[in-house]
Amino acid sequence: MFRYATIPLLCLLVFLPSSRLAQDKPETPEPESATIQLTECLVLPSVGKYGRSPVHIDALEALILEGKFSNPKPGDAVVNSDGESIAWQSATAGDDGWIRGDDYRGANAFWVVPSDKEQTVLLHARGHSWVYANGIPHAGDPYGFGYVRTPVRLKKGDNTFLFGMGRGSLKAELQLLGDAPPRLVFGRDWTLPDLVVGQQPAKQMFGAVDVINTTESTLEIVPLVVGVSPLKMNERYTGVRVSVPAMSCRKVEVPIPVQGEVINAEYEYELSMIEPKGESIHLDNSLATTSFTVKVVDPTQARRVTFRSDIDGSVQYYGLRPAVPLGNDSAKPGIVLSLHGAGVEGIGQARAYSPKSWCHIVCPTNRRPFGFDWEDWGRLDALEVLAHAKSTLEHDPTKVWLTGHSMGGHGTWTVGAHFPDKFAAVAPSAGWESFFSYVSGSTFPEQYSISELLTRSTNPSRTLLHKYNYKSQGVYILHGDADDNVPVTEARRMRDELKQFHTDLQYFEQPGAGHWWDDGHDDGADCLDWQPIFDMFAHRRLPQMNEVQSVDFTTVCPEHSASSHWARIEMQEKQLAPSRIQIQLFPNKGRFEGTTENVTRLRLQLDGVITQRESVSIQLDSQELGECAWPTDGALTLRMSEGKWQAEASASLKLKGPHRCGWLKNGMNHRFVLVYGTNGSAAENEWSFNKARFDAEQWWYRGNGAVEVVADKDFRAAAYPDRGVVLYGNRVTNLAFDLLIQGSPVEAKPKQAVIGDKAVVRGDLAMLYTYPRVDSDLASVVVVGGTGIKGMRLTDRVAYFTSGASFPDVLVFGPEMLKDGTGGLLVGGYFSEDWEVSGGDWVWNKTIK
Repeated sequence: MFRYATIPLLCLLVFLPSSRLAQDKPETPEPESATIQLTECLVLPSVGKYGRSPVHIDALEALILEGKFSNPKPGDAVVNSDGESIAWQSATAGDDGWIRGDDYRGANAFWVVPSDKEQTVLLHARGHSWVYANGIPHAGDPYGFGYVRTPVRLKKGDNTFLFGMGRGSLKAELQLLGDAPPRLVFGRDWTLPDLVVGQQPAKQMFGAVDVINTTESTLEIVPLVVGVSPLKMNERYTGVRVSVPAMSCRKVEVPIPVQGEVINAEYEYELSMIEPKGESIHLDNSLATTSFTVKVVDPTQARRVTFRSDIDGSVQYYGLRPAVPLGNDSAKPGIVLSLHGAGVEGIGQARAYSPKSWCHIVCPTNRRPFGFDWEDWGRLDALEVLAHAKSTLEHDPTKVWLTGHSMGGHGTWTVGAHFPDKFAAVAPSAGWESFFSYVSGSTFPEQYSISELLTRSTNPSRTLLHKYNYKSQGVYILHGDADDNVPVTEARRMRDELKQFHTDLQYFEQPGAGHWWDDGHDDGADCLDWQPIFDMFAHRRLPQMNEVQSVDFTTVCPEHSASSHWARIEMQEKQLAPSRIQIQLFPNKGRFEGTTENVTRLRLQLDGVITQRESVSIQLDSQELGECAWPTDGALTLRMSEGKWQAEASASLKLKGPHRCGWLKNGMNHRFVLVYGTNGSAAENEWSFNKARFDAEQWWYRGNGAVEVVADKDFRAAAYPDRGVVLYGNRVTNLAFDLLIQGSPVEAKPKQAVIGDKAVVRGDLAMLYTYPRVDSDLASVVVVGGTGIKGMRLTDRVAYFTSGASFPDVLVFGPEMLKDGTGGLLVGGYFSEDWEVSGGDWVWNKTIK
């Protein structure tokens, strides 16, 4: 219960009945073992300033970076960036094992553990954002889920653990594994589907579970599943071979065989992780074995559906409350995409609805109960789930609607705004507008020249920049007027903005209702399953493309969202600033007329929109283009050049466009792989592996993800076609640079940061940038590195996996950031359309000679 009390407003857990919230994950049996409990430690109240930002301030991290940190004693002080002296203080765990304090939010905890020998243990901690175990970084468990266990090699003598306490509380213990520890241990983070009585499942069903490598070498494993009941014992199914990094964990896909029609019985399996010997997969080589059960549900019940994500190839799930058609109903049902609140599972969201005869309720997960606030990869998860549901459920494609509660209400606003032609109506309940209206969005001091560019980079999170996109959707806003979690002013602000132009807007405040409420009129929870919302959905349809006579569409990044019906914005003049088109179609005349703002490349779909003819006429921004010949591919590309629009051939995929447009985090959208360097100094190579492993652990925790960690010397580009790659280090320390990046005008080199025709000679600069992968028209490379070991270590806690933290194409900064924040940035910018520095958008934060 304690972890709920420490969650801030953004992340309050909705208290549904346990039957609705629980994911019902199987318990993995564990042998009993001795533990060392954290009972006493030192705590340093916060000496940093963090947020949803590419920059942060931290006086303790600065000491670590400079090699000036040593084991503290009570009373030792650290001077923060405001000049205030903050002292380490003794702390004792309560009877429940938790370290707590009124001023511990954002604090650090230091724990010393003596050991009489070298041994491997599992650190089981909760409440921490990260931990340095004997100086080696590992991901934490800030939300207190309890399933994070980190293998640590204790040395003989004193061992140190430095925790970032994040949300203000910490509980930790070390699980001793004995003198002969198992090389692989099963974790507790299961992702499993449900089987449906009477259905014939797809030939290939799958789930996933995390495994923990307790050795100091990478382990290659293959999952092997044996059906126990009601399957035959001699049926064996092998999964995909994967690697698990040394002293770390990884989520592993597990095949789930089903023979014939599902019967009403528990489906039991035995799972072994096999270390292959060449091509041989044999149970004699099992590293770990466990059992699991897949639940069986009635066809009318809410259930879990698993799928493979195109983001990283991992197994994800979504909750589904299937439509229960009436016997005489021949109409196909619609799909309601429903987004959950913070701390809620997708299956819990599905169970909060009563069954409908005329629509399926489809509930994505945002990748985790907190996930990405339905932004970044959470937004992509919503789209992936919608696409999967459309491909597997019988439905009417014109009946697609969007709703959600709390964080999911925000998700409704942001997903609906980015993709206005995918939903006939949107209905946020208890939703907040944006990070900037509800919690701390990124802000940057105006005195720095780079601040405008960084602020612009956050525009994908600024909901109201996209407000005119709602014009094509019905909108119903629901909120309790006594909500003490998400204030009703959030709903009123959106209502007041939209009513200035929207013609299909409904608004309702439930008198006296708090954040979660249910008057019991039906089986569903009213704050989600609100009948007037579903009444509106029942009367809204998506138009066919040829029925759309006008488009009013705004985007801030074509790679995030580019299209509305037959119009697509492909390139901007000022990147990440709002780009808007207002275009009318006169189909009988074969004519388009309209205006554009901040658009340099535009594509208009003709096929399926108007009857084919020899040419079409276009007027844009008061310029008459004359008759444009009907294009052979059925879509017309227009370019703004020297202040005039002109028709041209389809743009090369080598240029920026909706398929690949920059903005650092977008480089990690295409089944990305993490490649660490082995060609640097011993310190640089150690950092590179540790950082790649740390990022893989963060991605697993925050995004339920599974990502490969590969050494540069083992990386083969042909084995990872069209996949994003994260490179750690610089061009010399990482051998994969030459395979993947050629001709980049931005380079991280030893003691040199190159930006076009400028080179900054410093060995302590951190560099983050993205650039097209040379052998792909889709994938990008993301570089996380620096000009030397100090610059590389400066990237250790950069928050690119935190929702709302936004990065331009390139960002270079020095250790000064840890004291001065934005003032410590050197340069940031966006490449031009053809991925050059010249013609791009660059800001130098300090004068470079």
